[in-house]
Amino acid sequence: MNGFIVFMGGGFGALTRYLLSLILPKAMYFPAGTLVANFFGCFIATAVFTYLVSKTDAFSAHRTFLIIGFCGGLSTLSALSLELLEFVQTGEYLRAFLYIVATVIVCTVSVLLGLFFVQHNFNLKL
Repeated sequence: MNGFIVFMGGGFGALTRYLLSLILPKAMYFPAGTLVANFFGCFIATAVFTYLVSKTDAFSAHRTFLIIGFCGGLSTLSALSLELLEFVQTGEYLRAFLYIVATVIVCTVSVLLGLFFVQHNFNLKL
């Protein structure tokens, strides 16, 4: 049953990432769809995890669907890796470097925002 839950969550996450890549402008310096998907994937995973830690009865199924499934499908780093490879293959080393640094910073900020959001909106302290 857990496999099906991960499958469904992952499908929704991957579809969301695909839609973001279609919606966001392609003229940006970075692949914006992947960057935004990674931001929200990190934020949602942290917020859900932080909230569910205090709710042991809801942890398993919700964690499986949202964190492993949805966020895993949404923010997989395989897209990032392939985009970096394209930059390197075309000799755009500075662009590759800036993209990886931006991704790490954006996702780290996202994790901190997710933690802050849950702690302040649900009065949780970890």
